[in-house]
Amino acid sequence: MAEKTFNLQIISPTRVFFNEAVDMVEMKTTEGEIGVLAGHIPLTTILEPCVMRIHNDGEIKKAAILGGFVEILQERVTVLAEDAQWPD
Repeated sequence: MAEKTFNLQIISPTRVFFNEAVDMVEMKTTEGEIGVLAGHIPLTTILEPCVMRIHNDGEIKKAAILGGFVEILQERVTVLAEDAQWPD
């Protein structure tokens, strides 16, 4: 059976902003909005400034991402963000 979670790591120039297992992540790329689940096809793309929605156990966390790059692999997603902040 396929794993339903994957590791999401969000890295800014000054710190590791987020590093946890999640169910899904939604973000805006230069090609449009994208939702990523475990087992997604490999993809590398450019992020636009957006509010990233991080889904985990029925809870949604929102993070402001200034822009950057994202690497999507089947077992993990790595975001290299220019800046990342929680709304509070």
